[in-house]
Amino acid sequence: MSDAESVITSLKWDVRQRLTFLEATVFWTGELATGFLTNTFAISRVQATKDIGLYSSLRPGNLRYDLSLKRYLITEQFVPLLISGQPQECLQVLQASRDSPPPLLALVGNLPAVETVNPPARLVDIAVLKPVLQAARFGSLLEIGYQSMSTPEPARRLVQPKTLVFDGLRWHMRAYSLSHGEYRDFVLARIHSAAAAGKPDAPIPPDSRWEQLLTVEIGPHPGLSDSQKRAVERDYGMVDGRHAVQVRAALLPYFLLAARIGADDLQREAMAQQIVLLNRAELEPYTEFG
Repeated sequence: MSDAESVITSLKWDVRQRLTFLEATVFWTGELATGFLTNTFAISRVQATKDIGLYSSLRPGNLRYDLSLKRYLITEQFVPLLISGQPQECLQVLQASRDSPPPLLALVGNLPAVETVNPPARLVDIAVLKPVLQAARFGSLLEIGYQSMSTPEPARRLVQPKTLVFDGLRWHMRAYSLSHGEYRDFVLARIHSAAAAGKPDAPIPPDSRWEQLLTVEIGPHPGLSDSQKRAVERDYGMVDGRHAVQVRAALLPYFLLAARIGADDLQREAMAQQIVLLNRAELEPYTEFG
């Protein structure tokens, strides 16, 4: 174990968490402002400066301070100390930060064993994920090489990433495609190259489908027995045979896919389908049902 690793193991949990966050921020975005630490952890500027100083003493060659930008920048000699630097690690952190409250300081003991079934992971190239994250954060353009399933060969696309989305199975970026003149979704695992392409010449138009919230109403399949319908209602917390969920219009197709709701709900065998879309006519303009 190195001296730095020995110091890390002796640190209090909260300090180690802040240093890990510091390192991950620098690694994935290329920079760190002191204010980012103070805002994230509700600590004083003095404490944030101490944290940065401690981290720099453990990894002296990882950061350099830019006087003109008034922030710390990553160096070419950067060597991770607290993170693995693998894309899946970053995506897992992003998913946890979106779906969960802050981690508990103490865990409940004496809980039963838990096992999770995970689908095969989609591999994401670190040389793709880093520029995507940086472009999304700083509002810059990317030139990507993308293999769409609607074309036989990959194509070059000029895009401005806006948001990363996890649909339960895979990650994609919501981006404005200057090549198409509209917002599109690009699966991260299908991007084989990504290069910074500067700032856009004009403001990117707003993403109306992202901003628009839709109400999705689901209910038990009408082919179920009354007892089976009541069981499904309990499963989903339905009231009067109905459960409503708000979903962004841009994400509706992914929500319906995850819920196994399609164009043929009512035609499918009730035991296999179990739930159906109740307000289909209202949502059809936003689905791929046609």
